[in-house]
Amino acid sequence: MTAETINGALVMTPGFNHLDTLSARDFSAEYDPVAATSELVILDLSLVQFVDSTGLGSILNLVRDTLSRGARIAICGAQPSVKILFRMVQLAKLVTIFDTRDLALAWAGS
Repeated sequence: MTAETINGALVMTPGFNHLDTLSARDFSAEYDPVAATSELVILDLSLVQFVDSTGLGSILNLVRDTLSRGARIAICGAQPSVKILFRMVQLAKLVTIFDTRDLALAWAGS
């Protein structure tokens, strides 16, 4: 996963195309230390083609942990199949979801 700060937002981009049982533990281990202190997190899922229930749980944990400490979080770049999953679980009720990184960064700057 890459993590970079852009205009005050921590932008995290998983470097794999499946967020599933095999990769979810690595995803969580990588985001925990970097996201724990950021006041503004953007999760860029543009490389992720598939998310299973374990991967979804990892995303939900990141969202919950970020919101519980009063920070803001957004998700961007989700592929169509991942967006369908997000709609099914009504993730947009918890977190703002943007089509592109640019839109998420514009939100972060507001």
